[in-house]
Amino acid sequence: MNIIDGKKIAQIVADELTQQIAFSKLSNRPPKLVIIGSNPDARSLVYIKAKIKRAEDIGIDTDFIDIGSKTRDEQISLVEEVNRDNSSDGIIIQLPLDDWSDPQELIDYISKEKDVDGLTTSNQNSLLVDESLFTPATPLAVMKIIESNNIKIAGKTVCVVGRSKLVGKPLKYLLESAGANVLVVHSKTKNTNELILKSDIVVSAAGKPGLISVGMVKENVILIDVGITEVDGKILGDIDMNNMAEKASLISPVPGGVGPVTVVMLLSNVIKAYNRSVAHN
Repeated sequence: MNIIDGKKIAQIVADELTQQIAFSKLSNRPPKLVIIGSNPDARSLVYIKAKIKRAEDIGIDTDFIDIGSKTRDEQISLVEEVNRDNSSDGIIIQLPLDDWSDPQELIDYISKEKDVDGLTTSNQNSLLVDESLFTPATPLAVMKIIESNNIKIAGKTVCVVGRSKLVGKPLKYLLESAGANVLVVHSKTKNTNELILKSDIVVSAAGKPGLISVGMVKENVILIDVGITEVDGKILGDIDMNNMAEKASLISPVPGGVGPVTVVMLLSNVIKAYNRSVAHN
């Protein structure tokens, strides 16, 4: 069994992005990402700091704004203010979000031109008809991992575990566009084990530690683990690694697999937004 090195793939992409910025003649300012959070907890702060560090290493300016002390109306006004700010190219909202039972309400105030997470309803709907400006970073990371490992997916059966707007739904579209036969399973699917067992590639994004066991997958399966759950201070994925070497030909670990690649794919969206912005101004 071969282990996917997400950190190595992420560094290759980061180096490419650094060069893109260095050779860009489009503007006299660097790209800029604005991260908005609301009283982020310790785990959220880890993710925020990781994005900021990687962004600044690449050459992308960052700004973190904590809106936890603001009213809902003030939070909306702030997002709209950043939308109008020509010095910023991308906006992301770090979840979870205090004061919003449905964070999508605030996310939808981000202009589609700066929605580098690809999570506004506008960009989500546009993705289904191949008109979205931005695809969410995690599905892009899965596709980058597939590409980097020379995995041929045309004609292959791929099972996506989970149907979230952040991962499952956009990933299904990307995989189908690449020629794969895509099966999507979720909590309401009755024959989940049967569908997983017949799949050449399994991408799990359920957030349930140990969900995929060795008896559920076929010989020489490729496993890509998107699930991230903290249990007793440890970060665990959806795939139970016990004895998986007997079955899988390739697997992504947690941590160190999809996560690092997701960060750089988000930043590739920031640079895409930057190039688009300065070309229109």
